[in-house]
Amino acid sequence: MVSVDFGREYLDQWAEDRLSLPRENAEKVAALRESMSSQLNRPYNRRWWRNAVRLPVFSTDDFGIRDGVVCFGEDLSPDPGEKRVLRGALEDLKSWRKGPFSYAGIEVDAEWRSDIKWRRVMELADPDMRGRRVADVGCNNLYYMYRMLEHDPSLVIGCEPVERYFFYYYLNRKFYRDRRLAFELFGVDDLSLYGPFFDLVFLMGVLYHRRHPLLALENLAAAMQPGAHLVIETAGIPGGDETCLFPGKRYMKAPGWWFLPTVKALKNMLERSGFEKVRIHEAFPMTHTEQRKTEWVDTQSLESFLDPEDPGRTVEGYPAPLRIYASAYRRL
Repeated sequence: MVSVDFGREYLDQWAEDRLSLPRENAEKVAALRESMSSQLNRPYNRRWWRNAVRLPVFSTDDFGIRDGVVCFGEDLSPDPGEKRVLRGALEDLKSWRKGPFSYAGIEVDAEWRSDIKWRRVMELADPDMRGRRVADVGCNNLYYMYRMLEHDPSLVIGCEPVERYFFYYYLNRKFYRDRRLAFELFGVDDLSLYGPFFDLVFLMGVLYHRRHPLLALENLAAAMQPGAHLVIETAGIPGGDETCLFPGKRYMKAPGWWFLPTVKALKNMLERSGFEKVRIHEAFPMTHTEQRKTEWVDTQSLESFLDPEDPGRTVEGYPAPLRIYASAYRRL
């Protein structure tokens, strides 16, 4: 296996300041990282390793945002062989969930118009990232992390336990490296190992996929400084009661949906898990403008998950999900 680099600098950097990340915590994080990175040796990862290693290093600093598109190598002109290898690597990483991206002129139109969500998050929650230690929990293929760099954080750690997403990180570093960015194969329940470290945490599209959402929130709170800001976006259901939908075997054709709260239930969950000053910013139905099938998606998308006769219900007959935007602060 090729040497794995998750952005190792930050552990040493922050461990030097005992007020930021005590050495004991840094050692625990490093041990977990070593354990998780060994999983990248699993047989089903071999083709991603092969494609990633074949890619040439295109640039070290050619990066920018164009109309919401995360762009790498806009000024590059790879030869036909390099471009063929690059496109093959990009296509092998399907399905692209978050985006849009551009790689040396190859446009990747992902399933989610994540630029729309990001603009909404910035308008509603107005998170202050300048000089902050930030965690993007459930970072997927890292789209939001690169958008965060526009706001001058001191550190952004993306946490994603799904091994495939490491290879998006590896791919991007063939174009651009930034010492402020790091990637860890950690889930939300691993974050407590850091101790009270983060100033700002984004938890977007994660909570309803957790079997134990309150435990996830408590572990998240344990990783945050007192007074730290949490920005959360999650699926929920309509209704004025303090309830959650717990679907049967599948919801939206998938088994990994667990607790879908109403707005009031989400507020209660946050307040009982170590957070205060909870604000619900917005809750609205998903549309095909924001989530849809593209040539970079080889699975079904939103149009296949909703009842064609009643888009307010899923194909299973449950209420269709709302996307709820909220923010809160770690209790002092």
